[in-house]
Amino acid sequence: MLAPHSDGAEVDVMDTKPVGTIIGTKGRPNTPSEFNFWIPQSERSVAIGTIVKVNDGMSEAYGIVEDMASYTEIDDALMHQLSRGGDPETTSPNKEQTTIVCRARTLKQDMDRPFREGLVYYPTLGELNGLFNLEGCRIPFGVFENTDGLSVPVMVNESYITGFEGAHVNISGMSGLGTKTSAFLFLLSSIFAHSRGSVACVLFNIKSDDLLYLDETNPGMDAVDRDIYKICKIRPAGFKARIFAPTDILERGNSLREDIEVFRWGYAEIARYIPSILKAGDPDQKEKLDTAYYDLARMSSEKGLTSFFNILEFMRDELLLDGRGWTDLIHGTYKATWGKLYNQMKGFDSKYFGLLTKYDDEVVELPYDELEDRSVWVVDIQKLGFYPRKLVFEKVISELVSRLEAKTLGVDKLIIFMDELNKYAPPSHSTDIASLKSRLIDISARGRSVGLSLFGAEQFKSKVDANILGNISTDIYGKTKEAELMDPLYNKFSKELKEKMRRFKKDDKLLDHELFDAPVFVKMPRPPCMLGSDRMRIAREVVV
Repeated sequence: MLAPHSDGAEVDVMDTKPVGTIIGTKGRPNTPSEFNFWIPQSERSVAIGTIVKVNDGMSEAYGIVEDMASYTEIDDALMHQLSRGGDPETTSPNKEQTTIVCRARTLKQDMDRPFREGLVYYPTLGELNGLFNLEGCRIPFGVFENTDGLSVPVMVNESYITGFEGAHVNISGMSGLGTKTSAFLFLLSSIFAHSRGSVACVLFNIKSDDLLYLDETNPGMDAVDRDIYKICKIRPAGFKARIFAPTDILERGNSLREDIEVFRWGYAEIARYIPSILKAGDPDQKEKLDTAYYDLARMSSEKGLTSFFNILEFMRDELLLDGRGWTDLIHGTYKATWGKLYNQMKGFDSKYFGLLTKYDDEVVELPYDELEDRSVWVVDIQKLGFYPRKLVFEKVISELVSRLEAKTLGVDKLIIFMDELNKYAPPSHSTDIASLKSRLIDISARGRSVGLSLFGAEQFKSKVDANILGNISTDIYGKTKEAELMDPLYNKFSKELKEKMRRFKKDDKLLDHELFDAPVFVKMPRPPCMLGSDRMRIAREVVV
């Protein structure tokens, strides 16, 4: 169980005994952004991540411990060994003087100037609540547990999560151990519980049945999980969810879950996205292919052609005439180019099987107008290949954005969750994903102004385009590999902070919010809903 916390009543009991004293040396001076203090040998609780308060009689500040070092008067290891006669169990006759010095990064202060002196204390419960309950901050993003045992919810500002002041959240960490999806679902439940406006979420399932049972409550929560939900004033339960998937060969949903809704698109539904899925050997050929397609789209519109079947028939009859050579111009384009375009569009039926149809009467569009407040839509694409997935991402996101901008979506704000963000928005250029990446960059830049927030997750944050990372208001870090922590992206963190991130347990996270002067460690519970892995575990337990 977590330590005592405040459930609304003001509790302000303070142990007035200081845990340290401010110190500034030539090698470790104090600055307005950080301060140093030593702790007595009797102090055993202060550690990396501890929040402390400094008071020098005139001003006070709060800081989070980011570095600790032990100092002794002994010059070298040989001296230490000789003083004990070479026996590690022997006590030195002359007890060496030692001290531990901590460096804390300032979280909040009265004056923008360094401390010369002052006593260091643990903050009271009321003071901790004041730190994490800034004006406008009402969405709990986890629980901070100080090393003296006090725990409080850490609040973030909704206007910087879902717009309109800022937006976007990124969650990074090792696969499995980083618990990125679990963290996102907890955050979503918190937003749904505390948001003052109407908000919904659309997410894409790309891993087995991971996100297919969000409508079921998680039976695997323990006492600590329930305590975190209680502190954050969230009732843990499954979401109001709808699951969508393309069709399979038997006209059923191509999903690991049976009771889902299907969708299937025709030419009219994806006409504007076709240039992004056409392939060519080089940029010049791609430009010619795109030009031919735009001419085809214009002619199709003039003739009222709305299905792939009718358009392919038109191409055979009027653009691929038997009596004309491949180098002949037909409607301003070489017949050879029309042939390449025809072959690719004809191949959509197999390449995008189950997702696209040739016939208008087989089209089933997603019911965008039915998206409701506090609802979750899961678009299941885990059985699709890379290019069909990309098409789904691009079309669904574009449709949602256009409706949100036109204020016809049914909610004021929308959250889009994308796992493996680094695959679709890497720093390097790739023609295969250029259009989707451009859309994601545009969302990161303009999304906050229309109430659209991108929640991205990935193993390696350093593998995501800088244009997206630069617009994120809140970063959350789970257990992270040492090689990733060596990237310059993490230089803003102290060595000891990074070492702690490498040693994280599953419920440990580092939260860096735009309105915080320093990142803080938080605990996040298991998700309120069922994950696919939970169902598998329960099934195994039943069998046993």
